[in-house]
Amino acid sequence: MVNETLIVKTFLSFVLALYTGLSLLSLFNQKNRVTFRKRKLFWCLILLASLSFVLVKVMPFSVYWIPLFGYSLFALLLCLFFSCIIFDLFFIGYKLLKQHPLEKTFAVRSSFFGCVILLLIVGLYAANYPSITYYHVKINKPAQVKQLRIVQLTDIHISELTSVNYIKTMVERVNQLKPDYIVITGDTLDKRLKPFVNKQMPSLFAQLKSTYGTIIIFGNHEHYGVQDEENNHEQAIIQAFEAGNMTVLKDNVLFLPQTGIYMIGRDDNSIGGYGRHRASLNSLLAQVNQEQPVILLDHQPLELDKAADLGVDILFSGHTHGGQIFPFTLLVKLKYENSWGIMQKQRANHYFTSIVSSGYGLWGPPIRIMSRAEIVVTDIHFNE
Repeated sequence: MVNETLIVKTFLSFVLALYTGLSLLSLFNQKNRVTFRKRKLFWCLILLASLSFVLVKVMPFSVYWIPLFGYSLFALLLCLFFSCIIFDLFFIGYKLLKQHPLEKTFAVRSSFFGCVILLLIVGLYAANYPSITYYHVKINKPAQVKQLRIVQLTDIHISELTSVNYIKTMVERVNQLKPDYIVITGDTLDKRLKPFVNKQMPSLFAQLKSTYGTIIIFGNHEHYGVQDEENNHEQAIIQAFEAGNMTVLKDNVLFLPQTGIYMIGRDDNSIGGYGRHRASLNSLLAQVNQEQPVILLDHQPLELDKAADLGVDILFSGHTHGGQIFPFTLLVKLKYENSWGIMQKQRANHYFTSIVSSGYGLWGPPIRIMSRAEIVVTDIHFNE
């Protein structure tokens, strides 16, 4: 499976390089003007940029600036790629309307670079300045409180490249929202526990303030770390999270008497790839009283109909990043029934709500195109 994914990524990288390279040569009228040596250098740079994402993922690096450079180079290439598409479509449209091609003047070429810079700025802003998304949900069940505010964080992906100030800002913004519960729905790590510990993240996460506490579950990247690091075993991750004053749920059911609700945390679906199985949804829900509110945390937004049929009131998920970069924003919509945002299903005696966050962090290039990082705030109202 890993090899197949690597082959697909490499193939797409070559396609990206080929299209971008040919478009740039055409835009600057250099197809037949540059020497063979300059052309070879040009294609080497384009290929290096396109393969930088794959190389960073498969090769170990002892210094953090190498993957930072690789991701940044790939982000720049993506902006060049999308700018090439925009201008190629513009050239085609102009030719169809005017019946002659648009002359590629200095102004046109300058506009192209302006487009690249604009995409880069917008992409960096969308990735590094998360929005706050608010939802209001009604649960037609009684609880010990009239309402609850749950703040969701997900897909933080803490690695060697993660800025401590970025996490400090996250903690400050969450605390300003005055949550009753904070739920962190997986992929807090990015394959490795070591950066989380070395950057003293447990002490930062311990500063998260809520009325009743912080609850965290595993995502697929926590399980990648278990496989990749000899001393990065599951119990070490749990201990690090607990050192951050977080309650870890892995196929656990937690009744919260202060509020009168059940919180269920599932292990991630990816454990099936490591020869293990997570607890079934039926077995977990058999442990709850359906007359009281049931909130489910599951990293990947799967089995929505099953959760609805079995009586779950709200499911919080992440994993998709909202696609992060177009056209993956469209592809995740094809794969998941709810790839981002809020979705409700009506059943005979209750409403089921699925909430999927695009996440606070990033995976790969440090930009977002047609998606945005976010913190999700859900105000839940109960029956009297």
